[in-house]
Amino acid sequence: MTNKLNVEKLSSQAEVLGHNQSSLAKALGVSRETVSQWFKQEKYPRPDKLLKLAQLLELSFSELVIKLPAPNEPVVAFRKKGAHKITPEYVEQARDMGRILETLVPYLPFDDLAQPATLRRPVNEYGYVHKAARRVREEIGVHEADEIHFEKLIDFFGRLHAVLIPVLWEHKDKHENALHIHLPESLTTWIYLNLDCKLHDFKFWMSHELGHVLAPQLQGDEGEDFAEAFAGALLVPKELAEKEYARLSRLPVVGAQVNRIKEIAERLVISPVTVYMEINKFAEWSNQPALAFDIHGANANFNKSFKPVSEILFGTKEPSASRYVACAREYFNSPFFDILRTYLKTHRKSASFVQSILNIPFLDAQNVYEELCNAAK
Repeated sequence: MTNKLNVEKLSSQAEVLGHNQSSLAKALGVSRETVSQWFKQEKYPRPDKLLKLAQLLELSFSELVIKLPAPNEPVVAFRKKGAHKITPEYVEQARDMGRILETLVPYLPFDDLAQPATLRRPVNEYGYVHKAARRVREEIGVHEADEIHFEKLIDFFGRLHAVLIPVLWEHKDKHENALHIHLPESLTTWIYLNLDCKLHDFKFWMSHELGHVLAPQLQGDEGEDFAEAFAGALLVPKELAEKEYARLSRLPVVGAQVNRIKEIAERLVISPVTVYMEINKFAEWSNQPALAFDIHGANANFNKSFKPVSEILFGTKEPSASRYVACAREYFNSPFFDILRTYLKTHRKSASFVQSILNIPFLDAQNVYEELCNAAK
């Protein structure tokens, strides 16, 4: 890891405490030019000066210093929901999970001589995003008006050297639906998919993660925006949005429009709000009036009639460790637990390793560990 000063925090706290660059230089026993170079990010303080600076400004190390990932550090991404704030501590925890995943890379069944295909210069522009999504639909053999089945998505992840890791996180803070970790050194991607969500949202989240896999060079908000746009374009192609916009515009009442959107959503196994938003994106792109009604109430009622993915797969909210482990291979064609089993056996790791790599309570980790170890005997 390399570090840099949090100049914004440094400046604001210095102002609050009545310091300027000259007074800081005097208090720290350095030249004014040195302090100026710190503020310009041209130099980084020596450890003793950094400690004194933190004490002088009454800042903790984590407040004063920003940790920057090295070139081959794990790259993490997670869809934020609502006002949830992703803290630096949480980002570092996710990177730690990525460092642990690095140890499993040698056991992957992927071709290590070929580089997985990604988009060359991805941009979040309507025409480009739909062109990229159309290419993917062609590659997996899905007509523009047809549903993309989960099996097609899952198969495509494998082609891109992406490992799907199903998890039961319920409504875990910070990443209620998915956590994405890209390892630049091995060009592999590891995607934690939360099974405790509604089926129609689950497909969107999987498509969102596919957008990340195809555009690993886009990170932060830029990467999130692209992945979000790509997911919508993949599930509701422009041609379908155009046709449905024309049809909806001819319907006389809002109720009929809402019902039509729900019909499309049910057929494609996605949420009504996704259909609504993609139709309105087409309207904006083609300089036509947007649909002017609120879909969120209908969307909430629509989702109530469907169970979470975990209950669909297992018939219960609390499956046994054996059923949970088996689902990775059976439903997601994922080698994750197979290679984890091999790693645990080869390196004689404990249940704490499972807890760290899955970010689950220790009791759950112990159950998974016992299932893997017993199966390995």
